[in-house]
Amino acid sequence: MPKRMITLIYPQALIKEPVIYRLAREFTLIPNVRRARVTEQAGEVMLELDGEEDALNKGIAYLIGLGIRVEPTPEKGR
Repeated sequence: MPKRMITLIYPQALIKEPVIYRLAREFTLIPNVRRARVTEQAGEVMLELDGEEDALNKGIAYLIGLGIRVEPTPEKGR
């Protein structure tokens, strides 16, 4: 299965929403949180996603549509 490493930057309004859970369920993706930093004002999550290429693309489009900034993250040591 293809993998993508991305960083999600959440707006304050979405910090308490189960976005990663919904992403995994709706698009049949396997998330692996590699690092996270969440405050009352913002959230940043480095996420490794496993899944089919089409599901990865649709899932990332879903996140962007919610207002989450999605940035590709280079994997170190690979």
